[in-house]
Amino acid sequence: MKAMSQKYSIGEVAKKLKMTPRAIRFYDQKNLVKPEFIGENSYRYYGEEQIQKLELINYLRQLDFSIKQIKELLSDQSGSDSLQLLFQKQIMENESKIDSLEQQQKQLRRLSKTIATQKIDSNNLVDIAQIMKKETRLTNLRKRMWLFSVGILLIEAIGIFSAYQFKQINSLVAMIISIVIMLVLVFGSTAFLTKYYYNQVKYVCPNCGTKFVPSLKTFIFSAHTPKFRKLECPHCHHKAYCLEITR
Repeated sequence: MKAMSQKYSIGEVAKKLKMTPRAIRFYDQKNLVKPEFIGENSYRYYGEEQIQKLELINYLRQLDFSIKQIKELLSDQSGSDSLQLLFQKQIMENESKIDSLEQQQKQLRRLSKTIATQKIDSNNLVDIAQIMKKETRLTNLRKRMWLFSVGILLIEAIGIFSAYQFKQINSLVAMIISIVIMLVLVFGSTAFLTKYYYNQVKYVCPNCGTKFVPSLKTFIFSAHTPKFRKLECPHCHHKAYCLEITR
């Protein structure tokens, strides 16, 4: 014998779908969703099929569909295909919004950390605007550095490949020349990029908020992360991971 599926009162349905009983009665009056049956006490009872339909209607109403449009859509023979297209479109739009919000969250976290580290009064809109500009410039600078680094790796790969090819044909002189050229290009490019990056950035002491530029030697050999470098503040002489910002 088939077990009877669970039935829900109008109050239970409203709670389940986060709707009001009044809205559910309204959809009943408009012949959109009728209860599965009405009890002897005149209470309306809904099954899973009606709940799913109510959920769909509620969602379409949130998308500003009129009652008339919903009726036409549900009665249309190709209504399911239309809904599928609608849902796919909404999924893509939501994913785009999620990506945008995630980027905003990352920027807000960076700005919050920067403002806290630099001990800036959050009411000073000029300082905050300057920080936002510098954060954008620093992000773009790091992207360029990554591209340059890829270029250096490409030079290194070409040099190694060339040296290997010359070795295969027993051309020792050509192999040595290709290795020397590769090393000169790699070390020269690395030195140029290091100096270029050094000239673009400065650091903020987390202890006293002083902005300073370390010596090139200290810059090169100090421990660092993508956003911080371990330095000694020239003002308070506190050694810590200092936040990197653009000059």
